Amino acid sequence: MTKQAVIWVVGDAGERGRAEALLDALRGQGACFTLGQPGEVPPDLDLGPEPDLGLALESCPQGLRPAACAWLGAEAGRAQAGLDGLPCPVLGWGGPGPEGRLPDEPLSAARDLFKAAETGLELAWASRVQANMPLMMLFERYQPLVAANIFNLEVGLDFRTLDGLGPEELGRARSLLAGRRVTVHLPFGDLAPGSPDPKVRGVAALRLGQAATWALELGAVQAVMHLGYDRRMHPDPAEYAERLARNLWPLAVRLNQGGCRLALENVFEPDPRVLLLARRALMDQGVSQVGFCLDVGHAQVFSQSSPQEFWEALSPYLFEMHLHDNDGQGDLHLPPGQGGLDWSWLGRQLAALAETPILTLEPHRESHLWASLRALERLWGRPAD
Repeated sequence: MTKQAVIWVVGDAGERGRAEALLDALRGQGACFTLGQPGEVPPDLDLGPEPDLGLALESCPQGLRPAACAWLGAEAGRAQAGLDGLPCPVLGWGGPGPEGRLPDEPLSAARDLFKAAETGLELAWASRVQANMPLMMLFERYQPLVAANIFNLEVGLDFRTLDGLGPEELGRARSLLAGRRVTVHLPFGDLAPGSPDPKVRGVAALRLGQAATWALELGAVQAVMHLGYDRRMHPDPAEYAERLARNLWPLAVRLNQGGCRLALENVFEPDPRVLLLARRALMDQGVSQVGFCLDVGHAQVFSQSSPQEFWEALSPYLFEMHLHDNDGQGDLHLPPGQGGLDWSWLGRQLAALAETPILTLEPHRESHLWASLRALERLWGRPAD
């Protein structure tokens, strides 16, 4: 282990004072930074009166990201916001942390922290899921994370990507994603491919067609699409589904011929009916590979039907699931277990399927990605081989 391994030590002023011997041992071997609330023993990074390690992670320079973390508050069992959202082993001193407990003896604890930093964070679900990532972000802050090849990606293709990037960036993205399973999320902002207005349908088909071309260039095996359905604007779901199918069947066939399945995602649909109608209408137009992406968070917050009702309707044709949680009031995209969804029930349903769909995490913060991966193992256990 090099002496530049960054170790974060998290705790309040009293805990930092009691951990002086541990801090001395760590500083003698590498880069050690204390984080927490202000106090008589000031931290290297003052997180204010309500510390959130997720915010600290998301704002810190790349060179200060932690390789391991010691949690000084483990003995007292105090909750620490963002502790499970760190991209490194988190070990408790005086009690268990998310990845275990450090020895009480300071030198031994320091050695174990540096061993953990060398080993890195081992998350059983990381290689089994997709993680959402707008294509623009592949070339920005998260490029090192993408290059580490820890998980597969569901690449977001929005209008900024389609208008702002070109063949050079597409080639770079293809190189970054080589060797892993890639899915894409097609653009959805203000698109209504089943609109009664032919010009609106045309714009939707154009945008989705551009994204389909990019999806095939990236080697995507699956493309997720919103229907753009709003019952306030389109009172007849059957008519909407028929117009959508007549508009998009060439795109869906092109994706299928390129080895990419189309998955229709629930968003604002009050119940599963229009999704089922759209799938049937596309199949009637000759699309062979079309199924569903069940977004359990959307079903929880936007629909009149329950997530269980959506499951019953969509699971026979399930290609993918988007996994995130909320409180039933807003589309918060929280890690599993931090909202009101019944993850135990969902895990049992998934385990009963003959074939597991692609599972995609949709965090809106990096710390929620790591927290989601930890949560899946806590809620569902380690994935079956």
